[in-house]
Amino acid sequence: MSGNRTTLTVSEITAQIKGQIESQFSRVWVRGEISNFKHHSSGHMYFTVKDVGAELRCVMFRGFNQSLHFKPEDGMDVMIQGKITVYEPRGQYQLMVQLMEPAGIGTLYLAFEALKKQLMGEGLFDESNKQPLPAYPKRIGIVTSPTGAALRDMLNILKRRAPQVDIIIRPALVQGDGAAADVAAGIQALESMSNIDLIIIGRGGGSLEDLWAFNEEILARAIGNCSIPIMSAVGHETDVTISDMVADLRAPTPSAAAELASTSISELSQTIRHQKNQLHRALENRLNQLWQELDHLVDRQSLQHPRMMIMRNREKLDNIMHQIDFSMHQFLSMKSIKLKGFEKELSVLNPSDILHRGYSIAFSDDGSIIRHADDVNAGETFVLKTGSGRFSAEKKKMLPNSD
Repeated sequence: MSGNRTTLTVSEITAQIKGQIESQFSRVWVRGEISNFKHHSSGHMYFTVKDVGAELRCVMFRGFNQSLHFKPEDGMDVMIQGKITVYEPRGQYQLMVQLMEPAGIGTLYLAFEALKKQLMGEGLFDESNKQPLPAYPKRIGIVTSPTGAALRDMLNILKRRAPQVDIIIRPALVQGDGAAADVAAGIQALESMSNIDLIIIGRGGGSLEDLWAFNEEILARAIGNCSIPIMSAVGHETDVTISDMVADLRAPTPSAAAELASTSISELSQTIRHQKNQLHRALENRLNQLWQELDHLVDRQSLQHPRMMIMRNREKLDNIMHQIDFSMHQFLSMKSIKLKGFEKELSVLNPSDILHRGYSIAFSDDGSIIRHADDVNAGETFVLKTGSGRFSAEKKKMLPNSD
């Protein structure tokens, strides 16, 4: 019997099973609860879907999961579509996921709360990060559906209230796959124009699924990173989205956004009249103050009796002149005393005074002073100058030196 036995290798039997399974389950929808979810650094997602009786391994490659409009997490009830494949090295079958949707509104709410918690932890909702809206914007950019009633309502209100404001419309998808990315791209396009004062994003009301694009992370981060103030106006007054929380201001409806973004001509006129009245009152108060100051000046005695003021100033001038004369007299007296002292010192050094005290000076015939007895030979004549005159003398002989 062993000779008739058909034997297959592990690879062969696995290949046959793979062919059977993949041909039969090439496109299936499966509903289950996510567990063991892991978003790998490669971008691929690995997880398990389960119900009360079984579990199924799943993989969703990066090329497919980039279109997801929510963030999968453990515990979510989802609908997934793909094909069953066999991973031959381990002999395991798995679902290669191509589409994933929340199975119900409860799951959408879980996804909303999960992203809300994450972004709140990062500080994207903090008031300190929000920019003030311009009081009088000159140019407003709007990112919304070009065919929606929301745009018509906003344009009608802006035209009526503020016809002077320029409106730039950037059409965008506001529902379905790719809507969040399209609105985010619209924000970036308006920001690149660099002359937009305010951006409004939004759409009309709808179900949670209809508004889901405004709950996606890609749009939330585009709003948070924008340097231009953004107003979010999504749905009805009771609808609150992630975009509303990140935006610099949330408007309850698109119509309300148009009202908040513009100051009507009547309001501007009222503001101008109010400021004009304030300016008028300020000028009137200032004039009254100046008049009072002038009255006080007129009441001064110096202005009422100018002759008295002149007499007082003349007395001050006389006192000043007297002080100047006294100071000059004192100054000159001190200088005269010093000068007399200098004269006495000079008279002591005056050669004429020395001669009057009994001294004389001998001069040779050429007029030079004879300083030594040897400067004149015996028999030579010389001149002696005394305090009262001069006379000629002759050297007879040398005399011994004596003290």
